[in-house]
Amino acid sequence: MASNTVLLIDDDPVVRSLASGILRKKGYEVFVAKTGEEGLQQVEKHPPDVVITDYQMPGMSGIKVVEAMRHADPQIPVIVLTAHGDTALTIESIQAGAFDFIEKPINPRELLETVKSGIDTVIASRKAQELGPDSHAEKSEFNLMVGKNPEMRELFKTVGRLSQSRMNVMISGETGTGKGRLAQLIHRVSPNSSEPLVYFNCRKLDESIDYQEVEGRVPDHLHELLAQKYREAGSGSLILDEIGMLPLEMQHTLLDILNEQFHEESAGQSTRPRIISLTAGYAGERVREGKFLQGLYYNLNVFSLHIPPLRRRKEDIPELVKNLLPDLNAEMGKNVTRIGEGVMSYLQAYDWPGNVRELKNILMQALALSYGEVLEKKYIHILDGVSEKSTRMAPEERGAVSLAEVEKEHIAHVMGLTGWNKQEAARTLGITRPTLNAKIEKYGLSK
Repeated sequence: MASNTVLLIDDDPVVRSLASGILRKKGYEVFVAKTGEEGLQQVEKHPPDVVITDYQMPGMSGIKVVEAMRHADPQIPVIVLTAHGDTALTIESIQAGAFDFIEKPINPRELLETVKSGIDTVIASRKAQELGPDSHAEKSEFNLMVGKNPEMRELFKTVGRLSQSRMNVMISGETGTGKGRLAQLIHRVSPNSSEPLVYFNCRKLDESIDYQEVEGRVPDHLHELLAQKYREAGSGSLILDEIGMLPLEMQHTLLDILNEQFHEESAGQSTRPRIISLTAGYAGERVREGKFLQGLYYNLNVFSLHIPPLRRRKEDIPELVKNLLPDLNAEMGKNVTRIGEGVMSYLQAYDWPGNVRELKNILMQALALSYGEVLEKKYIHILDGVSEKSTRMAPEERGAVSLAEVEKEHIAHVMGLTGWNKQEAARTLGITRPTLNAKIEKYGLSK
């Protein structure tokens, strides 16, 4: 049975009557309480799918209700009613862990949309928890999709809204932000989660096509490979990694497949997979440059999601570290359960150009050096091959170094961040691939 139970906590009888009436007309089962204390008692008797609480009430405030609910059951979304235009209260509500907020006077449409969003998130969460015992790896990866940052909270809410649809999605974000993990999560909580999840790496494909410059065309077997992956996905999901790197010829192939499938589906003859495209953010630029088909772009980018870089959500680092440590311990045979003094402030002082992927690698290196149960700051070496001191010193403090030394160090750093993806590294550095190859050979760089 669909989730549809709402607990409404408000000391104002007019608000209780208005809000409960709106919700009941839409089929929700509504329980009401006059105070926060009474509301928490109701939770024990009738566990709700969503809680709506006023911010200002005698006795227990709405913030206290949010905190208590986070402790009792963090999966239940709590929506806070705040005074119109009170930015401070709104921010405080979100910081305390509220799912969303609604300003008074209540707008019926906003109320229904926010509650539905909360319900969708509950459904998505329950589906994720229903994954079988063989899905530990996926669950561990999903643990990295955490965050108290407002952008991340909005992202999670949007995934909840998408959970019951099958529209194509384009996910953008810098390297290492977790685009692939988010794509998998969207599939796992979708109505077709039991159907295949197929992955196609456009980035690796593009790296392998050096013959484009010689022969001027993509071999037929690669066109067939793309069509085969599409067929394998069936009515599940097809992940297209770094869609912006798909060669122009193959873009035509994919667009032809989508158009053909559309006509077949319109005639009731076929089903199609949801396509989840991943991009570092330049797919739109390639459209403007004439290097990516506009029709294909709009077909794939029906709904857009953007994962913010880790430097914009440093408040999430403690939670990320907490979620990473158990899996890294298991993988490396360690038992590091406590964080040493100064570790978190040190991690939060760094801008993480490699994002969550770089954080995971740094922690892995630290665990390899660690003894006992404490993760100590001395074992954390930010930027592989570059000492902490050199990364923190101003140029004048480092002494005189040649331009070549600086360039070598920077190229090595970018190559490490991109996992030695030459195409992506060349884009980041603003040079061509042949130029990058020449510099790698010049400086004797290797993985």
